[in-house]
Amino acid sequence: MKSTKKTTSATKRNTRGKPAKRRRYSKSVRRVVAASVTLLSILAVCCIAVGGYGWYLLNKINIDDDNGSLPSDFSYPEGEGPESIPDISFDSDPYENATTVADIPVMGDTEDVTNILLIGIDGRTNYSARSDSNMIVSINKKKKTIKFVSLLRDTCVTIPGRDKDGDGKDDYNKLNAAYAFGQEKLLFKTIEQNFRLKIDKYVGVNFVVFPIAVDKLGGIDIELTAKEATQIPKAGTTVTVETGDPNFVPMDNRAGTYHLNGFQTLQYVRIRHIDSDFGRVQRQQKAMNILLDKARRADIFTLMGMLDELLPQVKTNMGRGEVLNYVMDAGAYLSYDIMTTYHVPQDGAFLNKTINGGAMLVLKDPKQSVTDLHTYLYA
Repeated sequence: MKSTKKTTSATKRNTRGKPAKRRRYSKSVRRVVAASVTLLSILAVCCIAVGGYGWYLLNKINIDDDNGSLPSDFSYPEGEGPESIPDISFDSDPYENATTVADIPVMGDTEDVTNILLIGIDGRTNYSARSDSNMIVSINKKKKTIKFVSLLRDTCVTIPGRDKDGDGKDDYNKLNAAYAFGQEKLLFKTIEQNFRLKIDKYVGVNFVVFPIAVDKLGGIDIELTAKEATQIPKAGTTVTVETGDPNFVPMDNRAGTYHLNGFQTLQYVRIRHIDSDFGRVQRQQKAMNILLDKARRADIFTLMGMLDELLPQVKTNMGRGEVLNYVMDAGAYLSYDIMTTYHVPQDGAFLNKTINGGAMLVLKDPKQSVTDLHTYLYA
């Protein structure tokens, strides 16, 4: 898995290994994607029907002129800099006997395929925290497909150029640590080195938008398990279960359907200690499904007010003209074949390791996982 060699991007599809199994997407996933595209369509309507206000909304998006690097005048909030990320040490190299990915060609954008990285940032600023979610959106205009790939945050990877132990090899850490160590630029390099994918476009969204969006839409009704209900604070309180504060008051200890406000919904999508990172991803998708479905049924003025507050929390290295092109194409994307959410690692393709008290997902066969990923994206 470790590799510091530079490779050139390949434009041809890698055909090694067993092709990844293609599955049709579920109705709930289809609704999530359709609702997401609907929001783009609404923004397009704002640009056309409301004219200047639509362009005003687009101008609220933060354009990253530093292209994935920290601004020169930026300073980290206390406790949120790279020094807050624990180093990972193994008794032995977890990938010592694994097949290397270094000889797999690096795949990038082609004439037909465009890959964009969606980054969920969980912190007080758009720069300091680890990336809580990393999802590749792959648009194939020739085949009219949109494919989604979640790179699980706890996946064990090598971080390019980080060698704190001085052994001349890149250090291991969780994938989500790359963002804290070096922002989008280092996250791009980490994905390229470990998954042999060259991605140079991203859209980052700070999770602080979640409670704003939920409250603007009047909250959400969601079905919870008994364990999930014990992890969510009672309405009107702000103490979270993660702090360990004895003043934490759980919403309930019974399964059922509950109405959550914005703060409660944010705590719901952050739950992970009752199961695993897979469960966390499923909860995020479930909440987004409900939220976007409500947005789909909201009136245009409610949505414009919501976008007015949400878009300042969006960051991208694409220019406003390029963003506008995607917005104006939103209607066409509704007719695309939306493929089910694919995640790396796949079920059964990893080992669960507990390192420094935290869970890490170590790929059983890195080369096969990367080959399957390429096949899924480019086939």
